[in-house]
Amino acid sequence: MNSQRLRLARTTRGGVFGYDGADPTRSLGDSAPRARRPLRPLTMAMRNTKLGTKRQCQACGARFYDLGKRPVVCARCGAEVDLNRLAKRRGRAKSPPPGGPSDESEAPVPPPVPANEPRREPPQWSAEQSGALDKVGRWLKAGEPQVFRLFGYAGVGKTTLARHVAEAARGEAAFAAFTGKAALVMRSKGCAGASTIHALIYRASEGEEGAPTFTLNHDGPASRAGLIVIDECSMVDAELGRDLLSFGKPILVLGDPAQLPPVKGGGFFTEAEPDVMLTQIHRQAENDPIIRLSQIVRSGGEVAYGDYGESRVIRRGEIDAAAVLAADQVLVGVNRTRRLYNTRIRELLGLSEALPVAGDKLVCLRNDRVKGLINGGLWRVEALGGMRKDFVRMTLRAEDGAARAQAKVAVLKQFFEGLEADLPYPVRRESDEFDYGYALTVHKAQGSQWDSVMLFDESRAFREHRARWLYTGLTRAARKLTLVR
Repeated sequence: MNSQRLRLARTTRGGVFGYDGADPTRSLGDSAPRARRPLRPLTMAMRNTKLGTKRQCQACGARFYDLGKRPVVCARCGAEVDLNRLAKRRGRAKSPPPGGPSDESEAPVPPPVPANEPRREPPQWSAEQSGALDKVGRWLKAGEPQVFRLFGYAGVGKTTLARHVAEAARGEAAFAAFTGKAALVMRSKGCAGASTIHALIYRASEGEEGAPTFTLNHDGPASRAGLIVIDECSMVDAELGRDLLSFGKPILVLGDPAQLPPVKGGGFFTEAEPDVMLTQIHRQAENDPIIRLSQIVRSGGEVAYGDYGESRVIRRGEIDAAAVLAADQVLVGVNRTRRLYNTRIRELLGLSEALPVAGDKLVCLRNDRVKGLINGGLWRVEALGGMRKDFVRMTLRAEDGAARAQAKVAVLKQFFEGLEADLPYPVRRESDEFDYGYALTVHKAQGSQWDSVMLFDESRAFREHRARWLYTGLTRAARKLTLVR
């Protein structure tokens, strides 16, 4: 068996990454209307030619033609356009496909519902959930205060409740989260049109040298919403929180107090006590192995080695290269381990260069609202622009559904060499801040979730926050977890 396993370690003692299990902290706007003029024959011909369906971006308000490529992405800010949300606004079940029949009588007829398809039963709420819905309903009816805090542990049904509240609220609800990855998770749970908070409340416009800048969009989706729902609210800092409040809309925030507090910033909505705290695990989540593991950790128990459905708890010596590379994301505890594992994973991928190459996975290390960059956002190097005065110039493409699909950045090479701490502050502030993103710390991964996660247990480094760190790491996995202890 050992001869068939792909080994990562350079020595036989240290497992995959040559690590012997010791504490790593010790060893490691549109233009003005024009006057109408008679249509020329060419203009008439163009009018009769179908260019596609005209869309309007829900994030920045730009109008553009949808030529049939999916997903539909705004040509200006790069935000994904939710077609179902547009169809609902127009009172239709579904928008006609680009290039489809122009005669409404030829619109496609929805397929009949199979006779054997089970009827959708109304949700069966627990007493705790029913109480929460009653409190949220009274809050919406009263119209104040502006914020309602609905908190609870993983598996209690916060998102399900929020979706139900949104369906019953006056006007259209807008769903958002701090990171693009968290917004994707919300959409997968039925929160139609979920976006990043930045896409919800900011407008992208062209700044100096063609670089996009982001300013408050008072005509955007947030201004039209009857209710705003924010998930992973612990990641929202004071500036972002105040900008959200400036729209004057009721805001339902969802959070989990068992998770780690953010290292810095964040916590704008978690400083006050919750209006509702859910503790009872929803019956549909009781059999979820990841939820069960998180319950064990939260209650102070010890996680045993073994298989938990598709998930596993294994020793370091049992890791192989294929499992590491197959995971959607590798998570660790401290930055020293993160740098070590990023280097090792790049070596496994055949990337021996110290500086980024096309295709490299990067993580943003600092918020930049003007550029639309979010701390913890994941990107791929699309093209390199060369080196200039120690700055690595790159064109990046968002990997996690960020507010903008593409960004041009200039990063001092020291960030990729682990020497950024030696940079004088004035010099560092001139640089965008990115590093390799194959391995992330759990703190940096907060607010995001992946289908498959490999988590290296470094909870010992966090002392009194040991259980909260491990709980947060476990719950970053949506379907499959490998916990390495």
